[in-house]
Amino acid sequence: MNWLTQIENERRRIQPGENPGRTRTIARRIAGIALKQIYDASVDDFMLLLQRASNDLSLPPDVQHAAARLSTRLSPDFQSPSVDPVGDADIIVTYAKTLQ
Repeated sequence: MNWLTQIENERRRIQPGENPGRTRTIARRIAGIALKQIYDASVDDFMLLLQRASNDLSLPPDVQHAAARLSTRLSPDFQSPSVDPVGDADIIVTYAKTLQ
């Protein structure tokens, strides 16, 4: 299965009114699949890839910032720095597609 098919399969898992934590987890997986392509990595630790991307100055700033928002832990009151985790994942996916 190619990476774009994997991403579409993950997208189908998101349901309207989904638990925000579950949506965030799926968005992280989507971003991680794209980052595996960007870095030609075999690593399945998507959090590690998100952290790497958030510090990678060779990536466009919007990709770095999206990765940083997705990799940041929730605040003590369970607020996420990513108000649109799927949108953040899409920024990373769109960039990965430009490299193909």
